[in-house]
Amino acid sequence: MNVTDQPTFDLAVTDAANSKVFHLKGRLMDQQQADRLMATLDSELAGGTRYVVLDMSALQYMNSTGLNILINVLTRTRSAGGDTLIAGLSNSVRQLFIVTKLDTVFVIAATVEEAVSRIPA
Repeated sequence: MNVTDQPTFDLAVTDAANSKVFHLKGRLMDQQQADRLMATLDSELAGGTRYVVLDMSALQYMNSTGLNILINVLTRTRSAGGDTLIAGLSNSVRQLFIVTKLDTVFVIAATVEEAVSRIPA
C-alpha cells in the first residue's frame, strides 16, 4: 500500500438525543482535515448544539495533530456549555488516549448509543 492508497478522512454528522454525532472515518492527521472538522463543529454550535459525540469506530489512524483537533473540539463544546464524548475507540487509538492521559479528560464510551445515554436531557 502506498500513500495514495491509504484511506483519507471523511466526516458525516447525524442527529441524536440532545446532541450531534460526528462520524469520523479514515485517518485524522493534518490541518486540512482539522479545518473541515472545526468548520462543521462551528456550524453546529452556532445552530445551538452543545453536546457532540465523536464516533471513532471507523477511524483507522490518528496522530498528534488529530489529538490536538479533538482537544479543540472539547474546548469549544465546553465553552458553549456542553461537552464532547468519544465513542468506539479502536485499540490503537485508545492506547494513544491512555499514553497522553486524555482518557481522563474525555468521557469515553464503547458505543455511540452509550455515549448519547450519558448526555443530560
